[in-house]
Amino acid sequence: MKKRLGEFLKKLGEVNVGLLMILLSLAIFFADFSFLEALSLRIYDLNFKSRGTIETKKDVVIVAIDQKSQEKLGRWPWSRNVMVELVNRLNEFHPKVIGLDIVFSYPEERPDLELSRRLLNVIRERNVTDPEIATQLEEAERFADVDTRLAEAFKKSGNVVPGYFFFSTAEEVGPLNLDSKADYKIIRRSRYKRIKYPPSGPKDYVLKEALGVKPNIKELTRAAVLTGYFNIFPDSDGITRRFVDGVKFRKKLFPPAVIQMLAAYYGDLKPKIEFEEFGVSSIQVGPRTIPVDEFGRSLINYYGPEGEFKRISVSDVLDGSRTDEELEKALKGKLVIVGATAMGIYDIRHTPFGSMAGPEVEATYMQNVIDDIVPSKAGWFFIFNFLSILFMGIVLILTMKRVKIFGGAVVAVFLVVLYVLFQRVMFTQYLLQLDILYPILSIIFVYSGLAFFKFFVEASERAYIQGAFGHYLSPAVISQIMKDPSQLNLGGIRKEMTVLFSDIAGFSSVSETIEPEELVQLLNVYLTEMSDLIMEQTGTVDKYEGDAIIAFFGAPLDDPEHPYHCVMAALNMQKKLEEMREGWKKAGKPLLRMRIGVNTGHMVVGNMGSKSRMDYTIMGDSVNLGARIEGANKAYGSETMVTHYTYNLCRDYFDFRELDTIRVVGKQEAITVYELLSVKGETPENKSKIVEIYNAGLSHYKAREWDKAIDRFSEILNYDENDGPSLTYLERSLDFQVRPPDANWDGVYVLTSK
Repeated sequence: MKKRLGEFLKKLGEVNVGLLMILLSLAIFFADFSFLEALSLRIYDLNFKSRGTIETKKDVVIVAIDQKSQEKLGRWPWSRNVMVELVNRLNEFHPKVIGLDIVFSYPEERPDLELSRRLLNVIRERNVTDPEIATQLEEAERFADVDTRLAEAFKKSGNVVPGYFFFSTAEEVGPLNLDSKADYKIIRRSRYKRIKYPPSGPKDYVLKEALGVKPNIKELTRAAVLTGYFNIFPDSDGITRRFVDGVKFRKKLFPPAVIQMLAAYYGDLKPKIEFEEFGVSSIQVGPRTIPVDEFGRSLINYYGPEGEFKRISVSDVLDGSRTDEELEKALKGKLVIVGATAMGIYDIRHTPFGSMAGPEVEATYMQNVIDDIVPSKAGWFFIFNFLSILFMGIVLILTMKRVKIFGGAVVAVFLVVLYVLFQRVMFTQYLLQLDILYPILSIIFVYSGLAFFKFFVEASERAYIQGAFGHYLSPAVISQIMKDPSQLNLGGIRKEMTVLFSDIAGFSSVSETIEPEELVQLLNVYLTEMSDLIMEQTGTVDKYEGDAIIAFFGAPLDDPEHPYHCVMAALNMQKKLEEMREGWKKAGKPLLRMRIGVNTGHMVVGNMGSKSRMDYTIMGDSVNLGARIEGANKAYGSETMVTHYTYNLCRDYFDFRELDTIRVVGKQEAITVYELLSVKGETPENKSKIVEIYNAGLSHYKAREWDKAIDRFSEILNYDENDGPSLTYLERSLDFQVRPPDANWDGVYVLTSK
């Protein structure tokens, strides 16, 4: 198959493959897939993170309905008495605009207002002539009529811009009792009054459209200098990157509250929207022309994460926590937004810098306009992308005709970095949004296509080796063979390595308790997890023998730290099995336990077998010793045992305890073996105490002090009654106490089974 594919590609030609990839890139670009658009925007967000925080003039100030305010003034929402006091108080410090990120959509229900009106009617009906009573009741009525008083505060200030909300989907409108016609009458004076169409006249432009509105009550709307909608429409991925600067409702076009606040700030109460043939071209408010796309959306240039704008707590304004001089300095001539920032009541918006309160997003956009730093999408956007895809694709084609796959990758990465830096400069220096995704995709497609071509056409020999031997040799071995095919010859080399043998304790008993199918599934999960941990530490899994795993470290790639990596793999395997037992316990499955033996020494590694079927494996006495000490765990109730060869190379990195000096079946040389405990210094305090007592007991045991040894090993059982090595030595000591060993006893324990 690969050979036929290689022949086909060779006939097609390298240049033609590259050109096909360019055409594919252009087709994807013009197709405008929504998921790619979302990805493009995410990549665009990286401009903000790489640029970091930028300074601003801070013409916009947030007066926050924060946690502190709620603690002092009560939980939100507050009585409109508070809002009357706040508006009047703010105006003492001469802000240019007070924007209220609050909707007063219903009259406030006031029992005291109803009572005072009833009492007034009573005294009028009964001709009560006491003027003091009438005056007091009229004053009570006026105080209780907070909506009228708030409207009067709006009118007196002459600079208040409240907001309202549009509903743009049937799901939003469905459960609400909206009177579209009546609500429209309340907000109609806030529509765009200055609209400029192209010479050919209005078109059926694609703009955001509302199905309903929830305005402020009529009394407050009329008293406000301007009003606009507070809706913020995030992109499809939930990130707020743009403001929609115009929404259609009942065939009229309405501006957002941020535009209306800016209009009041500049004293231009009639912002202007301009259209071209394709859609919206710009918004004009005061001296500023705001760049927008054809759908009337303008980009937000975030200054940084939340907290870039000055915040003053409502309570600080009302309770005198700040002096009048401080408030005058903070608010005079500013555009003030009053909005919620307290957790649980504020409108959370997701931005390229993270979550942010709605008022801060609005403040960011308005400060962008004041600073004249609203980014725009370049008018030559599509042409530039088209030419970029062509140019970079052709550069790659010409380059890869002269270089190998790796060289082409270097050029491709260079082109990607160059383009990313270019678009970043255009964004940071010229406030132009360029697309990042599609030009980079074209580089990836063209490079991938040409690399694919080279792989199948120019590397047919390596493809053959991969297909022929990939089923039974490890990826690392295949990689070495591809570099040097002569390694396919039979034979091996002698080198120092570390071998690991593992086996499931009592596997035969476990297999009798569950169905064969369940056993296979359990074993597959176990072998997969253990093998992954071996390979994470650069080990090579040699083979599986039922439930047993044989692995080695130090080949085929040289690894000077093979003892360390093998011991770390063994430690990780036991930790992972402990985690797996927790899951098996809940699922009612058998709780597997594993014995591991580790040995370091010289062994032969290489391809062994016949010319038609060979395995990359290990052989030698050191391998056999590793297998023997795996089984030796049974005699000590231990889980992981290492020889002194491995111990001497790893004792600076791990905690061990000496188990014994033993002579295994088939070897006359005695070896000292150790139990692996943990990474150096991480042995739990309880276990360290056990080891301390154990070492004392072992010293008494070697000195033939059986009574003292018995005391020490018995003491350990108070800490852990299942400590295998202690139980083993307690039994031996009790036996030697009755039947002492010969005088020439050297302390070596001879294992009689494998």
